[in-house]
Amino acid sequence: MINFNKNLLDLEGKEIDGANIGKIVAQTLVQSSKGDALKYWGWATKMNAGETLDLDKSDLETLKNFIKESETLTILTKAQALECFE
Repeated sequence: MINFNKNLLDLEGKEIDGANIGKIVAQTLVQSSKGDALKYWGWATKMNAGETLDLDKSDLETLKNFIKESETLTILTKAQALECFE
């Protein structure tokens, strides 16, 4: 189980208003033009609703690599999203 329903923090550790990691990653997934459309859509709708994801090892790696390789996510977002896998 992985939970992205967390607020993004700035460099001082303060929450950024309206910046939810799950919602940001969800938007990035649905704006992608590559990958498994149905799988990404399913993940995105769950993350957007604040739900946890129950993924197998392969899907965990797929999502982790998607975040790592995204050219639209900032380092601030990538780092905190990748911390959710720990």
